[in-house]
Amino acid sequence: MPSTHLARRPAGIIGFVAFAAAACGSAQRNDVYRLAAPYNFAFYDTHEEAARSFYAAHFTHFAAYEILMSPGQDTPARMSEFETRVRAYVADPPKFEPPAEIIAPRWTRLAFETAQSMDWAHMLHSQLYDILTDDRITDKRTAGERAIAYYLSETEAAFSTRGYGHRFMEGGGEWAGNFHVAYPDINGILWAYHWHHAAVYEALMETDPARRRVELDRVIDVFTDSVLLELPHVMPLTAEVAPRFSRLFPAAAHIFDNLHMMHDVVNDIMAEPSYSLSEKAAEIERLRGQMVYAGQDTVEAPGMPMGGDHRMSDGAMRVPTELPTGRWLPQGHPEARMAPMGDFMRPLPAPRSGRPAGVSGGGVR
Repeated sequence: MPSTHLARRPAGIIGFVAFAAAACGSAQRNDVYRLAAPYNFAFYDTHEEAARSFYAAHFTHFAAYEILMSPGQDTPARMSEFETRVRAYVADPPKFEPPAEIIAPRWTRLAFETAQSMDWAHMLHSQLYDILTDDRITDKRTAGERAIAYYLSETEAAFSTRGYGHRFMEGGGEWAGNFHVAYPDINGILWAYHWHHAAVYEALMETDPARRRVELDRVIDVFTDSVLLELPHVMPLTAEVAPRFSRLFPAAAHIFDNLHMMHDVVNDIMAEPSYSLSEKAAEIERLRGQMVYAGQDTVEAPGMPMGGDHRMSDGAMRVPTELPTGRWLPQGHPEARMAPMGDFMRPLPAPRSGRPAGVSGGGVR
């Protein structure tokens, strides 16, 4: 299982990471560093404000898990206070990205593998932002696919490249929707951050550096002045928000959708009042095991329940679509094929021919 969180952090934080890992009682685990490349950290160095805005998002996810480690009658009040802190972080985000062990030490001990899978996907986020930012990289597609293949080489940690949409968060268990119902404002902020991640990718698709900076500034303004004021009612898929990016890197779009869905799944499981902590840990690991790359050839994703208030947009009904060129469009892409709602009520079977379109044994085609 990879550990990526020691990348470019001050010595004091690195020391604290070692302390936190010891405090979590975890066994020694080997570290896997991000793919070595000249573009690393280009996004932070060029667009620091945009880069730092994501650190608040990751803090929000993990800190919410930590609050739910000790549920009680005061949990709604603690969540309300937490929301105030989160909104303050939007205006003044952390300068460096703290790892899950620091933000949520008890939860990380409960669900270490899931925390590591999430941080590993955050590493891929960073590398693709770097590639799109660095103008020395002229062949963005080749560089990006190499980074994706490196990410997928950790098969037990990487999230699947299949388009599951919202299936696991809707039909994964009796806990589905718990967090959304109990804490709609925090949940909406998290979905807003999912929009933000994808919108930044689309801004970085601009080839002119000056235009790219203008688009990034616009995304941050829209995020703070609009999206955070009118919070999303559904979890946006990457391809809905970033169609150009998702056409270039369809496997990455699915990876990030599955990462975001896993974040939602963990919220719901942690908010399930009938589960003990050990039951929550087992259920989180069960869901993670179904959503990682290692098992995507054999996993049957659940159907969504009949009726009810489904947390999916109309765009999410557009399913992965192979193009005549052999490339493919991910779920949610505005040019992908629209499927009837009934298809989403039925389980999604494992691929008949092994890996899904666009993915070879060594990575992304």
